[in-house]
Amino acid sequence: MATRTASEPLQLTREADLVHLKFRGPFVLEHAKTVHEYLAQIMAETGRCYLLADMSQMNGIPTDTRRYVGEWHKQHTVSGVAVYGASFATRAIATLMFQAVRIVGAQQIEMEFLRDEAEARRWIAAHSARA
Repeated sequence: MATRTASEPLQLTREADLVHLKFRGPFVLEHAKTVHEYLAQIMAETGRCYLLADMSQMNGIPTDTRRYVGEWHKQHTVSGVAVYGASFATRAIATLMFQAVRIVGAQQIEMEFLRDEAEARRWIAAHSARA
């Protein structure tokens, strides 16, 4: 496992074609740009990229971040997103953001909210096996 950055509040860990994202506090535009540049780099290298996102300590996604993510997905499509640890409020915000991504994106993105990291990893493994 190679860590891209371990600086708080953002931590990105790469495992082949999977990026494990952990963050604390709001997912601000600066973090979104770092994450999505990294995803694009991995997609260019491997042809696909899965995102495993720990939202257990996240407390918001500002409007400019949601707009950036939507625009990024007009040009890029990750292979799948497995989210775990999200509170009800975070799930609601993330669901709205991913619905917008699905509407404006070039391809349909598959995203699933799961109970914990182990379940999220199983979802990615099953999704990857079908692809």
